[in-house]
Amino acid sequence: MKKRWLGIDIGGTGTRLQIMEEGRVWSGFRKVPTRSWAQQPDALAALGLLIGETLEQQPVSGVMLGLPGILSRDRQQVISLPFIQALDQQPVAAQLSARLGVPVAMDKDVNHLLLWDLLQLPQLPQHAVGLYPGTGMGNSLWINGGFYHGQHGAAGELGHVPAGGRTLPCPCGNHGCAETVTSGHWLSRWAAEHAAQTPMAALFSCHRDDPALQAFVTRLARLIATEMNILDPEYLILGGGVLAMADFPLAQLRTEVQQYLRPPATRSGLRIVFSQSTDHTGCRGACLAAERLFRSA
Repeated sequence: MKKRWLGIDIGGTGTRLQIMEEGRVWSGFRKVPTRSWAQQPDALAALGLLIGETLEQQPVSGVMLGLPGILSRDRQQVISLPFIQALDQQPVAAQLSARLGVPVAMDKDVNHLLLWDLLQLPQLPQHAVGLYPGTGMGNSLWINGGFYHGQHGAAGELGHVPAGGRTLPCPCGNHGCAETVTSGHWLSRWAAEHAAQTPMAALFSCHRDDPALQAFVTRLARLIATEMNILDPEYLILGGGVLAMADFPLAQLRTEVQQYLRPPATRSGLRIVFSQSTDHTGCRGACLAAERLFRSA
């Protein structure tokens, strides 16, 4: 009998579930508002019920959660989920496994995005970085053929480096984090003040030549190039909701990133790939991570 795995991509807005059978046969995609379970009195129990509904239809060999925040280095404990604080400081995977009777693991959601994108390449590289600016700044580090978590589980928080004296508040609790001026949060604020009649999805279609949006692209390019100059990966994968906006100047971003790269080696050698992500990518990447982890179970 072929094995199946369940991948779950938990975002601040939506929770996506996907079943994958051996051979990458996909089924059972489902998307629900995260608030439908996260705002319940017992959010973990509500998440367990949501997962259990899927398992009643299709039993699986393992479940992989993708979570938008900081997890412990061993991926056993949730440390901080700014948009879903109900799960903070809990061994979420172990508790769900006990409730559901199947192995459950978890990782940062952005690692699943990068895993999916890396597996679209001709072969897995040894060193790659994924940057996915959306509501925040998703950052994934693939070092020496595996994900790098850091000593405390908090590696890849490029969005939380100080941004030159900025004072805007960040959801993490600090002020002046880079993602306050390089992510969808900043774009939303700017649009509300300067382009209130323009739908967010059309912001770059209508205002891409505005000096403020040009400066936004430059800030983003400088931030990206900073990490490239530190890590010198083979691949840079760029995706996320901001870059997926209609008429976002991807060519300009690529050019500006390259201008800030250290010549000659990093500038000439770095391969920049734009992610072709969809609404399914995060949960499908979680399925692939589950297969890699639970394959022998």
